[in-house]
Amino acid sequence: MLTLLTFAVCQNQANAQDVSKSTTELSVSVKTKDASSKESKDGYIRLDITGGVEPYSIFIVSTVINHQRIEGKKNLNLENLPPGHFGIIIQDNNKKILQQSVTISSEN
Repeated sequence: MLTLLTFAVCQNQANAQDVSKSTTELSVSVKTKDASSKESKDGYIRLDITGGVEPYSIFIVSTVINHQRIEGKKNLNLENLPPGHFGIIIQDNNKKILQQSVTISSEN
C-alpha cells in the first residue's frame, strides 16, 4: 500500500514540474515610421516583446541619440527619432539575449 501511495505522489510532482518548465523563446516585433525629412525628429520605433521571462531590460544604442536603458517594459514606443541606425538589445530575466538592428530613414 505504501508503494502505491509513493507512486501517486511522485507522478503528481512530475506533472507539476513539466508545467513549470514550459517557456517560449524570446522574440520581438518591430514597427517603424520613417522621419519626414533628414532634419526631422518625427520617426518612431515600436517594440512588442513576447516570450522569455519578464522583466526585460532593453538597451538602445545609436549615434543619433543618447544611449538608453529601459527596465521592465514589454511594449515600448521610441518617439521623436531622427533618421539613423539603432541597435536594440533585449535581455530577459533568465539572461537570454535578443539583438535587433533597426534603421529609420527619411521620406525626403
